[in-house]
Amino acid sequence: MDERGHSLSEQVYLALRESIVRGELYPGYRMLVLEIATALKVSQAPVREALERLKQEGLLVGKPNKGSIVAEIKQEEIEEIYALRELIEWDAVRRVIPRLDEGDFERLIGLYDGMVEAAKEEDLFRFIDTDMEFHGYFFEKSGNQTILHIWRQIAVKLKRFMAITNKLYYPDLLSIAISHAPLIEVLRDGDEQKIEQAYVRHMKEVWWRMGRNKSLK
Repeated sequence: MDERGHSLSEQVYLALRESIVRGELYPGYRMLVLEIATALKVSQAPVREALERLKQEGLLVGKPNKGSIVAEIKQEEIEEIYALRELIEWDAVRRVIPRLDEGDFERLIGLYDGMVEAAKEEDLFRFIDTDMEFHGYFFEKSGNQTILHIWRQIAVKLKRFMAITNKLYYPDLLSIAISHAPLIEVLRDGDEQKIEQAYVRHMKEVWWRMGRNKSLK
């Protein structure tokens, strides 16, 4: 692996995390240190460090006599994460509303355009990254480092969930991208009550769709 820019452990961690989020390393997959080290052409030490980080994020679980296993995606956990997200994201947005300027709207519109472009190209993972960057923008601008830290922790699991459900519960990626346009519009209006309603409705949309399709268990 190329060691420039990141430590070797960081590179291994990022590569494995992406493979898990994309579903290439499926739930229940056994992560063998020697096998990974050989495949990535690195020593075993950075692999062990990377696996520990992934366990801390909840993407891996340790099982007796089996070592590290890719964690299952449980609907109950996702429901809990979305409930938490609803609380912290609205708090972040509420803090940012009075400070939004034209530069912020240019950034949000740019991310929206990026989602539309990725959707038209059927680039699911670039779409998910841009979608999460759109929502993460408010956490970064809010100035609340604790909430930002929580967001970054749950964002990894949300990406993994979205990789599975976006095409399962929505007719196409473009419909998801377009659903972000009203959020920008209502932010421009500045009516806090309407903004809250729009964001909560946006976050609850997936649960309405899941109620019509019980494929995730």
